[in-house]
Amino acid sequence: MTMSLTTLYEKLMKNAQPSQWRKIVAEDLDLDYCERFLTAAESATLLNYMENNVSYFDGRLSQVKVFGQYYPIPRQQVAFGDAGLLYKFSGTVVPAQPWPQPLYDLKRKICTTRGVDYNFVLVNRYKNGEDHMGEHRDDEVELDKTVPIASISLGQTRKFVFKHTDVRKKIRQVELVKLDLHNGSLLMMNQPTNEYWYHSIPKEKNAKNIRLNFTFRKIK
Repeated sequence: MTMSLTTLYEKLMKNAQPSQWRKIVAEDLDLDYCERFLTAAESATLLNYMENNVSYFDGRLSQVKVFGQYYPIPRQQVAFGDAGLLYKFSGTVVPAQPWPQPLYDLKRKICTTRGVDYNFVLVNRYKNGEDHMGEHRDDEVELDKTVPIASISLGQTRKFVFKHTDVRKKIRQVELVKLDLHNGSLLMMNQPTNEYWYHSIPKEKNAKNIRLNFTFRKIK
């Protein structure tokens, strides 16, 4: 009897080597980090697919609203997910395009490993170290806050910085949490991290290459 693709996939995942996870904790911060969630070959294949088959948003979908004014997002974005899903942030409504097969397979791999079936992914493309992401929290009302956000990185290693909300408000000093996100890594941002900590990808002069980031989310 011919084995179905689903059965084959589940068999391969069952026999895969266990990922090495590192727990990172601080006050009201809970992270799980796997530096080699994807192999070098898997990472290269996915990066090549994205670079050759995916178009990123333009026009208003490539802008963010700040104090009533629209500004270009300092990176490229596109989103995929289940039919009909929308994600709203900073005055922008992002529609989910249909899942490309490689990203659907990646979603299933995360589900197999972590037990969460995500229905949406936001993709950010950083052409080099000039592209960046400002301090923010993923606290939009559409998100299921009981589900961790899963972040896959490809390509150029970039610094990921967490800053406690009390530091932003200048209430007190809390040490920053900094993490290098490597090619093929997976970061799980568990509760209550997004309630108390802002995160960012600052500019890095020496980061010369492309980085892709996939943040998988569960939208209600």
